[in-house]
Amino acid sequence: MEKTNDYSPSRLAARSAIQDIEYRWCRAVDRRDYAAIPGLFHADAYDDHGSYRGDIAGLVQWLRKRHESVVLSMHQIANMLIEFVDDDNVLVEAYLTVVQRYAPGAAGALAPKSRPFLGQSHVDLISRSRYIDRLERREGEWKILRRTFVQDWKQILELAHAPEDSPNAISGRRGLDDPVFCERREMGFGD
Repeated sequence: MEKTNDYSPSRLAARSAIQDIEYRWCRAVDRRDYAAIPGLFHADAYDDHGSYRGDIAGLVQWLRKRHESVVLSMHQIANMLIEFVDDDNVLVEAYLTVVQRYAPGAAGALAPKSRPFLGQSHVDLISRSRYIDRLERREGEWKILRRTFVQDWKQILELAHAPEDSPNAISGRRGLDDPVFCERREMGFGD
């Protein structure tokens, strides 16, 4: 095992690259940028989300289907502990808050068995979770080799009325027409 307190320039660069992978995942899922997801994982990677277990092509299909009825999604990574096994292998524990809003009638699978939702209103899912990720550097590039999604806590709220945005608000969008992608195109980022 490597020392965890190595903060040499090369180790700091590795930490930044690893953090960037985690953040890019959040944006890809929240903006439904499914084409970006495979680039975050090695070709032989495995994902265990509980209700999905398998390769990354299957993960993308599962996400597409699952997010059809998710009208809002926000993944926020907080504490991120990066432990180096050696120069090319790390274990990451990333704490995560997820907020997702489901369209009326679309959250049946989230309902507690003791009290099914009426299906007339939006449902918010708030989850406190963690990603337990193994990342490996191959040919100089860090990518996820194995991801395990651990759900530590969740709350499901049925909304009587979904709040409306103010008329002057710039609203986020669940696609490549989101303001961040518009700004990226304007600045010349080639995706």
